[in-house]
Parts: sequence; structure tokens; C-alpha cells
Amino acid sequence: MDYGRLSGLILRTMKSFLPTRATPCSFLALVAATALLPVAAMGEALTRPINLAFLARRAEIIVQGRVLETRHEGLPNYPNIRTVVVTLEVERMWRGPEGKRYTFRQYVGPHGWRQAKAGYAAGERLLLFLPRPSSYGLSSPLGLEQGHFRIVRNRLGEDLIANQFGNLGLFKNVPETAERAGLRLDEAQLRVASTPRGAVPLRDFTSLVVRLMSLPRNE
Repeated sequence: MDYGRLSGLILRTMKSFLPTRATPCSFLALVAATALLPVAAMGEALTRPINLAFLARRAEIIVQGRVLETRHEGLPNYPNIRTVVVTLEVERMWRGPEGKRYTFRQYVGPHGWRQAKAGYAAGERLLLFLPRPSSYGLSSPLGLEQGHFRIVRNRLGEDLIANQFGNLGLFKNVPETAERAGLRLDEAQLRVASTPRGAVPLRDFTSLVVRLMSLPRNE
């Protein structure tokens, strides 16, 4: 995809919505927004269906933790670019920097405040598959809702996990991918990987993720 051409097209389109007497600041904010396109395009994986093998291979940060704070603010130097800053109390850093807390900043778009607030509520337990922060310091879960998992406890005291798509399609072709790479999945891992949709036990899910993290990362 030619992101330079796409940026120009979006910029021209967005300019058409500016008032006739648009301020320099408002125009610069649009320019900054188009510069974020390669971040949002992180892959084309932002919106196309991706499975757990993809997430385990491509994520630079895999972190499980509890949301301590959610702060909405403009991007530094570009106050009209809306972002949400999320700080997690780390329960487990599967891949990424060591530390008791992990903070990242996500672009939420002009109409994304409510969605961002709902996605990162204080006290909520999450497991996130994130890319390396961009040069603007921005990072969003891979596949957006697909790489954003919520952990809840059922009436029996068992921790369950599901992404914001209810794990729909998450395990598609995962056993086949593991087999091609020479990875053997145990019975519990295969049971999870055969789930078409719906929350799965956190313990078995984490075991599968750890196994898939050994897949070649350049594929």
C-alpha cells in the first residue's frame, strides 16, 4: 500500500471539513494526524482478522496486568491529536521491559474518547499484545480489539480470558501453524486451540501463548 499517497488523500479530504478561516494550529493537527498513518497501519493487521499465532509472533510487548490509571490528553506537541495514556500494574511481562508498571500511549481519534475509556477501566485486568512504540510514542494493541484481552473471574473462581471480539477466529489455523513449525501442543493447548469462540481458561491460554512465542518471529 502507498501510505504516502494515502496520507495525501486523507489530508485533502480532511481539509475539506475545515472552516474557511481555519487556524494554523488546526491545519497542523491534521498534518500530524496523517503522519500517524503508518502507525495505524501497523499493519494492515489493524483490522484484518489475525490469530493467536500472529499475535505471539509479532508483538514486541506482551503484558498482563491491572489498569492503575487512564489519562486522556493531547499528543505532546500536537494537543489536538487525542490520545489515551494507560498505566498497568504488571502481573506478568511475557515479552518486554522489566518493571512493576508499564505505561503506553494510544491514539484514539477524534471520536474515540468513550471507546478508549471503556477499553481501559481502572481496576480491570488485561492482557495486551502491543507493537514497539512508534517515533511519536504511540502504541495500540495489534489488530486493535483482537490483541486486547480482558481477564474475568467466574462464579467458580476460575480466571477466564477473551479479547474484545469474544475470541472469534482467534485460534483459526493455530494448530496447523504450530505443526508446520515443529511445535507439539499438549492436550490442554489443543483443547483451547479448538475453541471457535468464547472465553477460555486463563491458565490454558497462557500455556498456549508461551508455546507459540517460540515460533519464528520473521514469518
